[in-house]
Amino acid sequence: MFFNKKNKARTIDTLIDKDITVRGNVTYSGGIRVDGSIQGNLTELPGTAGTLIMGNKSRIKGNVSAHTAIIGGDISGNIVCAEYLELHANAKVTGDIEYKVIEIHAGAKVYGRLKEVAKDFNQLAKKK
Repeated sequence: MFFNKKNKARTIDTLIDKDITVRGNVTYSGGIRVDGSIQGNLTELPGTAGTLIMGNKSRIKGNVSAHTAIIGGDISGNIVCAEYLELHANAKVTGDIEYKVIEIHAGAKVYGRLKEVAKDFNQLAKKK
């Protein structure tokens, strides 16, 4: 369990441990922690407020969609974060990032463009 900025308790429903590699697209709801690697897109179920936590040695090669994300590893792909995105010092993102609120720690690397999402992002996503 961890606490977000608003002190609301969240849980980790899914764990991809350090010795696990997933090949293919992953869809999740609730909380997911990645300490291993994913070779494919990581997408939250539509209408859910998914939370992604990535450990320092984790890797994702694909696009990422999350409501809230705390990144400590490497992502090679684009990120769309509807609410809050935090990049820790070890984070490396090679791709474009769309966010509502972003926090970038000293040492984090971003090789791509940053774009603030529309305030009514969830309504835009439902229209698609």
